[in-house]
Amino acid sequence: MVTSDGQPAPAAVLGGGMLKAGDYADFLAREYLTGYLPAGGAAVKVAVVGEDGAADRLGAALASAAAVAGSLYAPISAETTRVHMIDQVFLAISRAVDWEAVAAAHVRAAYEEAAFPVGEEADLAVTAVARRHDVDSRELYRSVRRLLERSLLGNPAVAPELGRAMLRLAQAQLGGGDIDVAEHDAVMSWLRGELTSITALRPALIYARIGRHNARAMLASTAVLLLAAGYQGLVVQLDLGRLAEGRRPPAELRSGCYYSKAAVLDAYEVLRQFIDATDELRGVLVVAVVPPELMTDETRGLPAYSALHLRVADEVRDRRRANPFAALVRLEVRLEAVA
Repeated sequence: MVTSDGQPAPAAVLGGGMLKAGDYADFLAREYLTGYLPAGGAAVKVAVVGEDGAADRLGAALASAAAVAGSLYAPISAETTRVHMIDQVFLAISRAVDWEAVAAAHVRAAYEEAAFPVGEEADLAVTAVARRHDVDSRELYRSVRRLLERSLLGNPAVAPELGRAMLRLAQAQLGGGDIDVAEHDAVMSWLRGELTSITALRPALIYARIGRHNARAMLASTAVLLLAAGYQGLVVQLDLGRLAEGRRPPAELRSGCYYSKAAVLDAYEVLRQFIDATDELRGVLVVAVVPPELMTDETRGLPAYSALHLRVADEVRDRRRANPFAALVRLEVRLEAVA
């Protein structure tokens, strides 16, 4: 069976309207990771998963698909990350980014634009590149830095703070001596949310920590920088299973984060804002994984926050065939079970 454009139809739909986790990951890889994200598209999906490790199978399949496509995969669990706070979500993504590799990719692009290309494994220090091309290292440094400033500081899609941070990391790659080890380490700690004193970043003209006021812009900027560095997009898996736990277990059995009803609604608001920002995001796929009970629970489930529920709920659906293109999909859960 083929689709109208001659491509094989998704083999993910089983009898009774059940979609398998691995098949859905293959569908996302085919329809989103290989063309849509690299072209700058963005999407948010909500996956209702059944028991027996379906969420783990989905995560493993998504990680594999992202690796094949050349995308960055960032798994985030509500058990270990406070997902009701956008800054904590961003920092979890940031810790999955190899910022040194991203900076190196931007440096290589600047050398290429300056007509002094370097190989993937070549030394990026300006003295080594100048020696290889038999040019003056100081002139080459000025040219490359000017191009980096234009691409990182002059790009309106990149938040100024993140552009400055990336410029400092790129300068460290150039080895011009205008950024020391302490400042480099401070930039890395700032990106990971581990910086103890923001005053260490005054030389980089960064004066604020990453918080709720700027985390969303930082996330969108990170996706732009990843695309420019050669990544084929950013894939974020949000496991929201912990939101369904209304009571904390005894102290000796607790692990990770637990959420009050207010925090649960804040987490839904974070997801709602992702959905509403898809026209602004570039190269981002967010897959929010929820257990079936969150589809029906009037207290802690999606029905408790209509601003999100109305954006993803499928008012009309075929109980015999699942639609993998829908914003809300059910994986290894029969449709009737969560109707």
